[in-house]
Amino acid sequence: MPGSFGNPSGLQIVGAAAATLACVPIATAAALRMKYGPTVFDDLKAIRRQIALSKTLTEMRRKNVKLIDFFESHAREIPEKVFVLYKDEVHTYGGIDDESNKFANFALRSGAIDGKPTVAIFMFNEPNFVVSWLAFNKLGLTTALLNYNLRGDVLLHCIKTCNVKAVACGTDSRLIEALLAILPELDALGVQVWIIGKTLSVELPSGMVYVDTLNECSDPIPRSLRDEVPNDTDALYLFTSGTTGLPKAARIPYYRQLRGSHIQAPLELRGDDVIYAPLPLYHSSACILGFCNVVRVGGTIVLSNFSARRFWDDVRRYRVTVILYIGEICRYLLAQPRREDDGKYSHTIRYLMGNGLGPDIWGEFKRRFNLPHINEFYSATEGTYITINRDGKEGTVGRYHGILKALTDIIVIVQCDLQTSQPLRGTDGHCLISPSGEPGLMLLRITQTLPFEGYLGNKETNEKKLVRNVKKNGDVFFNTGDLMMIDQDGYVYFKDRLGDTFRWKGENIATTEVAHVLNLHPSVQESNVYGVQVPGHDGRAGMASMVLRKDQQLDLKSLYDHVTKSLPLYACPKFLRILKEMDITGTYKHKKTDLAKQGFDLNVISDPLYFMNIETNTYVPLDQDAVLKIVVGQARL
Repeated sequence: MPGSFGNPSGLQIVGAAAATLACVPIATAAALRMKYGPTVFDDLKAIRRQIALSKTLTEMRRKNVKLIDFFESHAREIPEKVFVLYKDEVHTYGGIDDESNKFANFALRSGAIDGKPTVAIFMFNEPNFVVSWLAFNKLGLTTALLNYNLRGDVLLHCIKTCNVKAVACGTDSRLIEALLAILPELDALGVQVWIIGKTLSVELPSGMVYVDTLNECSDPIPRSLRDEVPNDTDALYLFTSGTTGLPKAARIPYYRQLRGSHIQAPLELRGDDVIYAPLPLYHSSACILGFCNVVRVGGTIVLSNFSARRFWDDVRRYRVTVILYIGEICRYLLAQPRREDDGKYSHTIRYLMGNGLGPDIWGEFKRRFNLPHINEFYSATEGTYITINRDGKEGTVGRYHGILKALTDIIVIVQCDLQTSQPLRGTDGHCLISPSGEPGLMLLRITQTLPFEGYLGNKETNEKKLVRNVKKNGDVFFNTGDLMMIDQDGYVYFKDRLGDTFRWKGENIATTEVAHVLNLHPSVQESNVYGVQVPGHDGRAGMASMVLRKDQQLDLKSLYDHVTKSLPLYACPKFLRILKEMDITGTYKHKKTDLAKQGFDLNVISDPLYFMNIETNTYVPLDQDAVLKIVVGQARL
């Protein structure tokens, strides 16, 4: 079910009706089912719950309640309760509270946060990520969560975009080296780098400070430091590739961070639940849907970096009750050799929550590992709305129809130009609505209760995500950029992503960013990057069609080293196609559609093709044997 609603007056009326369901005459009930479908009473009950939650959140916002208030309450009332499980480490609410107070007191003493500048976290999934998040929330700061895969100019861009003045970095040498590479630029910007962890294996240069909290004061941080910060102040910056260009910082105000912590409320997340989070905490799925929801209910979170080999061992070891996933994780798990203990647990797994689970593996995944309900959801980091599949229908991301649709009118599926990703309009200037059962561009209505916070930066970037005059003059909708379909029963299906961004390994990849890196290589004249479908894989793998400089020979090893040094591995092109000349439109834009359709099909392509071989750390010629290995899953992508 959707997670937020508009049209409050209409919802209040139906909420009152939902409160008296037992008194509805049989004839009236039959009429309601006839008009709005067999699930009308479930919808009414869900709306009633949402009205109550909306009232609660509105009151909390009025009182300037923040999510950190929930944590501190748990730390006082259940200090010995286990909060974080990490490898062999067990961290309680009281223990993490002390550590976060120590780090917050260090930050206050450093002078770097005078005036409440933006700070950043650059860490893997580890307890000190949690400590840093809590400390910065106690201080009322805005925190940018940096993707730990980023390097060089892209990493520096993210830090500069948010005007970061201090970075909390883990002790892993890979993270330290990434910041070392841009340390002169950070020094020039006045950015302090704090290295946090129990052990340090490298010697730090001047400009980096090792934070030893052993001798720091653990006195509570005065609540006044955060109470003076309004609830509509940005709490987080979560980076998204969007549709083009470098990563953009999506704004998550304090009130929305709190609202996001209630996403699992309809699923009845409890304080005795243990959530397994193998997804990176810099991502909204793990951070908002996982961590923030745990903080609200006083539950336990297991921090881990994904490993298909030990995944189910972890679930059993930590007695996990709620699992977060993305579709690729499910495919990796299914690809593992069968084991005798598949689907066997000595405890109860209550449910899974995630997105991107392909309908082709949904049933097999659920059966093999003996899993209960799978709550597949649809949302976006910068989006305004969320739908959740609560009734278990395979392949859907929720249901939106009947009385819910009539009262809220938030989701609209419109016809669009697949080349430009823009909505098509009729003679009246309004968008053409897609018929039921046909895919189209999903738009989400923006209202006072469902605002679009947008990105940090210029207004033009935000305006590009808005579609105006959709159903009538003056209305405004958020452009999801996704091709969706709602069938006659109201079930919502994700079909594809439009525009220049494609998803791979659960990450949005901007083609312009990848092309920019490729074009910096001395042998490349120009490149055209797009995503191609690979049998047996979710999302689209990166492919680049390139025109080489006439005076240069393509050095495959050199190109491999160049892209892996400049891009996260998931963003590196998996396939290369060498063209004699680039196919462009009349306005000199690269054509992508035909290239993407042809993919890496040797039967239709005569141009030289290459494949990224991670085992040998170079690009190699693509032949039929290599294609076969890719299709059957024997080659890593």
